[in-house]
Amino acid sequence: MDMKRNLWKWLLLCLLCLGLFACTKGGESSTEAKKESTPAVEEKSSSVESSENAEESKAENKTETGEGPTILSLKGPTTIGLVHLMEKSEEEKLPYQFQMEASPDALLPDFVAGKGQIATVPANMAAVLYQKLDKDVEVLNINTLGILYVITGNEEVNSIADLAGKDIYMPGQGATPEYVLRALLSKNNVEGNLNFVTEPAEAVAHLQANPNNVAILPEPFATATLLQNSNLQRKISITEEWKKSFDGVELPTAVTIVRKSYAEEHPEIVKAFLDEEKESIAAVEKDVQKTAELVVKQGILEKEALAAKAIPNCNIHFIDGEEMKKALEQYYQVLFASNPKSVGGALPEEGFYAEP
Repeated sequence: MDMKRNLWKWLLLCLLCLGLFACTKGGESSTEAKKESTPAVEEKSSSVESSENAEESKAENKTETGEGPTILSLKGPTTIGLVHLMEKSEEEKLPYQFQMEASPDALLPDFVAGKGQIATVPANMAAVLYQKLDKDVEVLNINTLGILYVITGNEEVNSIADLAGKDIYMPGQGATPEYVLRALLSKNNVEGNLNFVTEPAEAVAHLQANPNNVAILPEPFATATLLQNSNLQRKISITEEWKKSFDGVELPTAVTIVRKSYAEEHPEIVKAFLDEEKESIAAVEKDVQKTAELVVKQGILEKEALAAKAIPNCNIHFIDGEEMKKALEQYYQVLFASNPKSVGGALPEEGFYAEP
């Protein structure tokens, strides 16, 4: 029991390092944005205790009962890539069950307890789970690249170098957004004045007070902010700057993982799901308007107009194989150098990366 309690303490601690801000109800209400975009980190004894009890009982094997796997996902970019598959599953009665949660601390207990076999999670959380579940986790693909952008009305800001000496407002202190930005600043020999806020809406308030201020915002807050203030511009993509600074390597934000033991027992099921997921993500890239409709239908965002503008900037892509491994290894090395706990205390080994 002590070991299980320590596991949960580690997992809940690592929620601080997720670096993935959910695509929520895009800036319509700062209170709603705070509730849905900031992972809950308070350790609640009742939820932890129930999770431990669930872990102690044998989880139902969906395949044995004639059902397919349960896919867990977060309300935000990690689910946008699945919306076409969710629609197809409903129409064609495919053997998948989807469970979307608003925050990681609602999703993790079910994955740990075996109630979900596949999950889409922040990239660093995949590494944490790999260490904490005795390496019974395999990463299948990257499903979301970077979602952070530099927003400002300052005409002088057009590159990372232009952030030198600027006051920068951003959420994510002690988490992956901070580690990513500091790595970019260091790579470009730039010193910026980082001012951390507790939620994206606070950074937006600084832009409203003075358009010459600089903020780093995740989607859909970046798009919502630009729609509400014509004096501001999307000046820098943190994803593109990462590629420039790290020899063309992509910046991963979220990945698809599977319990390795499940994948070994049901390789055909996992392969079939991956084919469906890849097709779903391709549909996101091809038909933004239809995707926006489905995003609203699934309750990820409330308004199609905002969804249609934000989706392309959420960087939903399907990347597997060597390209996936290269991107994740670079990302994990940067996070590990900043805070080893953000990736579970050690870098993942070869067995973490699934072969295509």
